[in-house]
Amino acid sequence: MTQVLELVRLCEMLTPNPEAAAHLFMNGETRRERMDRGNSLPSILEQKIYPYEALIVTHRGRSKLPPGVDRTRLERHLSPEEFQQVFGMPTAEFDRLSLWKRNELKKKASLF
Repeated sequence: MTQVLELVRLCEMLTPNPEAAAHLFMNGETRRERMDRGNSLPSILEQKIYPYEALIVTHRGRSKLPPGVDRTRLERHLSPEEFQQVFGMPTAEFDRLSLWKRNELKKKASLF
C-alpha cells in the first residue's frame, strides 16, 4: 500500500492537478506529454553540480565522467551561471527548444 501512495505522490509531482494524477494512476493511463522536456524523475531530483571542464566529452582521450552523472543529460550538472555561459540562454529557454536543436547545441559544447 505504501508503494501505491509513493507512486501517486510521484504522479502528483508530474501532474499539476492531483485529482487528475490519481485518476491517471488508478486507471493505468499515462500522460500524453513528451518526456524529453525535462519531466523525467532524475530531472526532478536535485542534480549534483560539476564544473564544465569535468563534463566535457572528447572522442580521443575520452575523459572519465564523475560518478553519478547522467550521461544523457550532462547539461543538467552545470550551475545556472555556467549553463548560461556555455549555451547563451537559461535552462528554461533551453528546455523549450526542440530535441534536435538541444542535441546540436550540446554537440557544439562537447556535452553530447
